[in-house]
Amino acid sequence: MSIRRKWLWGLLAAVVFTGLLGRYLDRVPKRHYCDFRVYHHASVRMAAGEDIYVRDTMAVTPFKYSPFFAFCFIPLGLLPIKIAAGLFFALNFILTIVLFRLAADIAEVRAAAARAGALPLLYGLAVLFSARFIFLVWDSGQVNILMCVLVLAGLMLVSKGKDMPAGACLAAAILIKYVPAVFLPYLLLQKKFKAVAWTLAFLVIGLVLPSMVVGVQKDISYLGSWLPFITQTSLDKLSYIDIKNQSLFSMVIRSFSASGMGVNIMHLSFEQGKILGIAISALLYALVLVKGKRQPGQAGLDAALLFCFMALFNPNGWELNFVALGLPYILLIGYLIEVKWKDSFVTMSVIMAAVLSSVFARDVLGKVMENDSNLCSNVTIATLLLIAALFQLKFLKIKSINGKEVV
Repeated sequence: MSIRRKWLWGLLAAVVFTGLLGRYLDRVPKRHYCDFRVYHHASVRMAAGEDIYVRDTMAVTPFKYSPFFAFCFIPLGLLPIKIAAGLFFALNFILTIVLFRLAADIAEVRAAAARAGALPLLYGLAVLFSARFIFLVWDSGQVNILMCVLVLAGLMLVSKGKDMPAGACLAAAILIKYVPAVFLPYLLLQKKFKAVAWTLAFLVIGLVLPSMVVGVQKDISYLGSWLPFITQTSLDKLSYIDIKNQSLFSMVIRSFSASGMGVNIMHLSFEQGKILGIAISALLYALVLVKGKRQPGQAGLDAALLFCFMALFNPNGWELNFVALGLPYILLIGYLIEVKWKDSFVTMSVIMAAVLSSVFARDVLGKVMENDSNLCSNVTIATLLLIAALFQLKFLKIKSINGKEVV
């Protein structure tokens, strides 16, 4: 890319960022800073040595993250919340760009798209299809983009044999939200023992770091409250059957158990529905661990599948978690560009996934249609379509992937 073109892209990004930041700062105070207020409040309380898992005011929802997370947010907690929220929005904007760049590298599709002169199409479609989830993360001040970038960075470092920094990235991602732990069994089977060992070591370091601020006893108290608090407030029955929950477990429970949500295909009990959801999830995960036919591009395919699982296997699968679909989208779009869109199954899967996950958003068709689509688990089904397309690339005969013929 020429220097002039880089400047033009940089100017465009600056203009877009300025407009989006103005939009965000105008609307977020009216929404009481959404999820960001929870992080800011918890970091303020940790800095003061107070209990972050006791809800001291009903105006702020409970803090459900690790003590390490609150510790990392202390610098933002020292600032007025509007300034802190603006800075975090800027970080999320930059990390979104990093996410798609890293995703293209992990998927090994950027070079082929560049040769075809299709880089704008590759990134443009991937961003467009993920836009609903990106805006949900930005507007709520959530951390899912940061988590995904840390996982992608960890995987990139693992591929380069840099196990210690890879472990630091993966551990930080797991301490933000535990779902990136789905990569650890996979890395063990790939014989990446050092990377897993460093991840575990940095997990321990991350758990003790808050003691630098609050002392050892208080940190132990935090750790003793953290997991039971998550269980009580996030893994309860109401969270599973909530129509906004698009996890695989929730779809199965709503569809096959007597949940009272109006889509009961069968009449299993709640626990039986949850066990069925776990069994289906275990089967899908086992298929990732099976070696496929695609040795070129195999790691990227597996990473894309596991990114789908980070959203789909999250018991609290709120829609913003599906920003993780950025990697699957960019891999599949890159593949379709390479084969000139001649793979009809993958093409239809990607298009249908994009429609199901984005068109029924509240800003597009209104609240009623959004609720109906959530009841029918549209985002879950969209993710399953992407998984089916990825499994086709992993196990079935295709023309080429990453510029190499496959027979």
